[in-house]
Amino acid sequence: MDFPKLLSGQHAVVRAEVSTGIVLRDDRQWHIGSGELWQVFDSLDSARKFAAAEVSSHPTVECGIYDFRQKHIETVRYERPVA
Repeated sequence: MDFPKLLSGQHAVVRAEVSTGIVLRDDRQWHIGSGELWQVFDSLDSARKFAAAEVSSHPTVECGIYDFRQKHIETVRYERPVA
């Protein structure tokens, strides 16, 4: 699972199943050694918006956001609305 080469200020997002932690490809299938994993963004705000939209559309998926140094910034998970 190679980390993408990022420029300063860029961020990368990777998806995983919430229940298992298994990393998912772009098509949300299990990563078993091939396929695209990372989405790259020019800002943290863009990465956060992508991750929020992704987990909103697919509640069983979580997104990890990393900076250009490969440092984990945050994990975004679906939050069920409180009635």
